[in-house]
Amino acid sequence: MDYERVLVCGAHPDDEVAMAGTIAKLSGRGVQVFVLIFTDGCEGYPEPELRERIVEVRRREQDACDRILGVHRRICLDRPDMALENDKDTFLECLRIIREIRPDAIFTHGPYDRHRDHRAVNAITVEARWQAGEPVSAELSPPWSTPHLYYYRGVLSPLPKVVVDVSETAHKRWEAMAAYQSQHKLWGRTKEDLLREAERVKKSGERYTETFWIAEETVFSDFPPRGL
Repeated sequence: MDYERVLVCGAHPDDEVAMAGTIAKLSGRGVQVFVLIFTDGCEGYPEPELRERIVEVRRREQDACDRILGVHRRICLDRPDMALENDKDTFLECLRIIREIRPDAIFTHGPYDRHRDHRAVNAITVEARWQAGEPVSAELSPPWSTPHLYYYRGVLSPLPKVVVDVSETAHKRWEAMAAYQSQHKLWGRTKEDLLREAERVKKSGERYTETFWIAEETVFSDFPPRGL
């Protein structure tokens, strides 16, 4: 799986942190990692006084996260948090982005999740990945069929899994979480806690992995390489 470009889809700012080690590993190998965030995170304020500033705060946090993980480009659709809908405009914008980027793989939310926005992103991206390869909506660039589709969270059914060794980049997850300071109260951790954990993981010499589920719509043209 010699990827050149991948697209990571998340409902909210910070959802991509779930696969931070893999993002950092891919970007370190020269893969262009694009992150598509659907909502503006406007409901993610832990204190009332942050309400009017939270979108701006989370945008700065995303910029910091991109520098940590080596994200090539982040795209924000800025739909309202907790109100993401699978409407035509959002669907076509996702389709257009897929055709523009022409990724070798898409990583997205799985179908099982308590959060409505996560479920909406799953529905939008799975169908947009299919429709992007069809001869429809021709004004949105030529069709592009993304070969591989993975879920990085929200999976209950027994799908095939890919377990990726991220031992060398696992600490990046904690560094990225540290950058999202507006969410530290939600996570019950301070910036100092997270950076200490990043340093511990970096020096531990332990093996760390991240798991991805191969989505039902993915069809491989051959058996995976030996030793994968």
